[in-house]
Amino acid sequence: MTTNLTLYDLLKTYGIEPAEVRLARHGNKEISVLDTFLEDIEKFTEYTAWQKQGKYGNAKYIAVFCPARGTTSLFLGIWKIDGYIENKELKPNHLALLRKHNLPEIWYKRSVRYNLELTSIMHNLSQRLVIEWGKSTVSWVQSKNKDVVQIKPVNSIGDFTSYDSILLSYSDLQKLITDTDSNASWVNALSLVNGVYLIKYKKDGRLYVGSAYGKGGILGRWASYAKTGHAGNKLLKDLDHHQFEFSILEISPSTMSDDVISRENR
Repeated sequence: MTTNLTLYDLLKTYGIEPAEVRLARHGNKEISVLDTFLEDIEKFTEYTAWQKQGKYGNAKYIAVFCPARGTTSLFLGIWKIDGYIENKELKPNHLALLRKHNLPEIWYKRSVRYNLELTSIMHNLSQRLVIEWGKSTVSWVQSKNKDVVQIKPVNSIGDFTSYDSILLSYSDLQKLITDTDSNASWVNALSLVNGVYLIKYKKDGRLYVGSAYGKGGILGRWASYAKTGHAGNKLLKDLDHHQFEFSILEISPSTMSDDVISRENR
């Protein structure tokens, strides 16, 4: 008889009593959860800290997740809770923190601020552990055990599904290029096709259209971006490449450069 591995099983393995942990699954309403976690951990922690009094109960730790595919969630990390500052005791410097990170100032009047510190507990499973969270109507803060769906290989960005659903952050692109063994389905899919791709500069919404053709296909072209950030394009050199987002506009059946370039121009 086999039993499913659960989140509580893992917590115990790392010396954490599950009863001391609250699970929190942030949505993408005020922030882009995964991007903020990767690019600005200070802002992410501040975002997590402001809640209604009692939201985290008497927990000593909070395990934070972000949305994944369907009803699953991706583990990001575990923060230690060292009490909270009641609303009436908040100081102007706490309001300044909200303003610094462009978070809703109304929280200063309506919320308490939990004292949170990111721990190294289960750090090796960050962005690798996937759990079944449940339907979207389920509360975003829970103290309920969850089944483990998957523990991804190190540097895995998940399985390739389709060309039209590709939306890669720069950090994911680097993982893909750096660790091809952990991302074999992506390597196979992107190295076999040429086509027209799009780079979005998330900071201001600007778009750059490019094309890939010849040996290595789209993967070969994107590898240049992973290495330098700009792949020799003058328009991109002065931009923060960590703000780039990669997608594919069209797959070309032709390997001829003239054909692919004409599609890019169109």
